[in-house]
Amino acid sequence: MEVMLFHAHSGLRYLVLLAGIVALVSLLQGRFGGRPYGRADRLTGAAFTGLLDVQVLLGVITVFVRPWFPALIGHIVMMVLALAVAHGLGIAARRANTESRRYSLALLAVVLPLLLIIGGVTAIGRSLV
Repeated sequence: MEVMLFHAHSGLRYLVLLAGIVALVSLLQGRFGGRPYGRADRLTGAAFTGLLDVQVLLGVITVFVRPWFPALIGHIVMMVLALAVAHGLGIAARRANTESRRYSLALLAVVLPLLLIIGGVTAIGRSLV
């Protein structure tokens, strides 16, 4: 069971990163292409955040069944921050009054969590690939 959870958590990171890149590209195309913030932008952001939710949940479960080591503290803190930022800025983007502000907040809701994810992965001495 513990090995399966670890491999699921480890493998899901690729989907999270891919969803983040897809959301980033979609949002940049919309922002600089003059497209109004719409369904595609909401869906790509939601897919990224949803996969990140599952990743953090698997990570929390994995922490309870695998051996503990001190570097996990930094990893856990960075990942929980990434999740909080993604959700908080995603909500703020949906509530924004202008297209420009909506795109800016939505872009931050992807870029900042991706940076935190990179920091969290390197905190445990792993590479992204």
